[in-house]
Amino acid sequence: MTGRRIDGNRKPWLSWKGKLNLAVTLLVLCLGPVMIGVGSFMINADEELARIGAQTTGTIAHFDDVTKASERRIRVDYTAADGLPRKTFAAVDHDQHPVVGSSVTVIYAETDPGRAIVPGYESDGVWVRGVGVVLTAIFGVMGLLLVALVGSAVLRARSRARGTQQVV
Repeated sequence: MTGRRIDGNRKPWLSWKGKLNLAVTLLVLCLGPVMIGVGSFMINADEELARIGAQTTGTIAHFDDVTKASERRIRVDYTAADGLPRKTFAAVDHDQHPVVGSSVTVIYAETDPGRAIVPGYESDGVWVRGVGVVLTAIFGVMGLLLVALVGSAVLRARSRARGTQQVV
């Protein structure tokens, strides 16, 4: 048989650029679910701390009443059982209007007094989980649209190829 063999000269299915694009796409698609998991873990850790932690009274030392929700935070100064002054931060909802100098309850871990929460204020996990939900919705819909478009193009190409084979 004479003729050119092309078995060894085939191009790979994906070039290195294609593999890099695929890896970045998969990372972006997984970012939202990972953030949902991390945010839920943070919320559960704060709920556990609220159940078993030691309570003390703290003072709101700083509050910026800004319009951007992610920047509405208070700083609370408190003293744990070890006698050292400490501070913690908490997210503030737009419905809440804390006053600098007012007293709040602080719950801290007895084994790690620097880890504390302020009951009645949001955990940072709520923000992380919320962003994860938004990213999952956005990139999930985009991913489904991409799969549908590529899938329909592949099906059309196959049906055209079958149509030309039957004519010949």
